[in-house]
Amino acid sequence: MDEILVVRGGNTVWDRRLGRVQQFDERSRQFGIRATIEAKRPRSYTWSCAPLLDQGTEGACVGFAWAHELAARPAVVPATELLARSIYHEAQRLDEWDGEDYEGTSVLAGAKATMARGHLKEYRWAFGLTDLILAIGYAGPAVLGTWWHEGMFDVGECGWLHVTGDRAGGHAFLVNGVSVPERTFTVHNSWGSTWGNAGEAKIGWDDMERLLHDDGEACVPISRVRPRS
Repeated sequence: MDEILVVRGGNTVWDRRLGRVQQFDERSRQFGIRATIEAKRPRSYTWSCAPLLDQGTEGACVGFAWAHELAARPAVVPATELLARSIYHEAQRLDEWDGEDYEGTSVLAGAKATMARGHLKEYRWAFGLTDLILAIGYAGPAVLGTWWHEGMFDVGECGWLHVTGDRAGGHAFLVNGVSVPERTFTVHNSWGSTWGNAGEAKIGWDDMERLLHDDGEACVPISRVRPRS
């Protein structure tokens, strides 16, 4: 990580794959996920996501995170790297930054691009740790955008993410599982099968809460369009 790059919004990153840029719309506060979930007690659940797409060195993490969301249950859409990059470039056209000369885009723009393609009808937001625990347990997987720290690149043999070190840039990824006994979430990343435990990793609730409180966001589709058989 010895190269400093500039992405949309003027953010600097230490790895060109880190292309998530924060874009918050105050109107999103009216669309919290908690209002759609009747359950009050958290439960463990994993929404399977078979594909493991690899964004390579491109800062298209937002597009790949949304493609993984589409490929995950409960409404599986065949996902390819072509689809991921298509969502990414459409999101760049929809976000608040002019031009396409910079890498990166926002989770919000990715949601709008995914909706424009007809894959979902509604999405909501998890505001805080409890919201995210209930959302993953009952509503489905979530696309997260957070700061990625230096210590999160190497997850070790056990496949754990630890939020240590300085910020390296913003990253978008899928969270498709939650374990109440372990107090962990499952991260489905877009950096290939050699990263983490076959492309996935665990992150503790405390670390996740830190990421969410530090400009993090979690977008949860609640009305997906199932593909025709």
